[in-house]
Amino acid sequence: MEHAVYFWTALVGCTLLVIQVILQVLGLGGDHEMDSSGPNVDTDAHMDAGDPAHGTQGNVFFGILSFKAIVAFAGIFGLTGLSLEDAGYSDFQRLAISILAGLSAMIVVAFLMRMLHNLGSSGSLVVSNALGHKGQVYLRIPGHGEGRGKVTIEVQGRTVELDAVTDGEPIPTGKMVKVIEIVGAETLKVATI
Repeated sequence: MEHAVYFWTALVGCTLLVIQVILQVLGLGGDHEMDSSGPNVDTDAHMDAGDPAHGTQGNVFFGILSFKAIVAFAGIFGLTGLSLEDAGYSDFQRLAISILAGLSAMIVVAFLMRMLHNLGSSGSLVVSNALGHKGQVYLRIPGHGEGRGKVTIEVQGRTVELDAVTDGEPIPTGKMVKVIEIVGAETLKVATI
């Protein structure tokens, strides 16, 4: 019975671990907070990846009980139990050592995941940082605020495409412009240079 518990725990834990790694390599098992509906844009310059209101700083207890940490516990618990079966330990000693090894693995994985999370940035674009920057018209901007066009502009070290309006004459594709005002979550008011 004890052998079966260790065997199945190791099998399930290691199988799930392999599946997680494969999904991660294929880009399918990453951050579940990512949104594919459009660009990740924050309009408030004070928003921060570490702001608890955004759910990125979790309780340490729940960090330890993440799915990856539980899978690590199961795999190491089972493998340790199996490896100690023929080592001359009593059932209680094997169980205690296996639990300690599993808990250690769980804590190490939780710590590593937290460190990896802290290394990353939110990747959110703060549109207000575009104010005063120069860009190029990508899609013609109708004049006198009668419609929107698009501009490509470098903000926060990356080139982004945002909606743009102008109070002046229409601005053709390819023309250089300067951002003079932020008028919406993803909309800039521009003027020709």
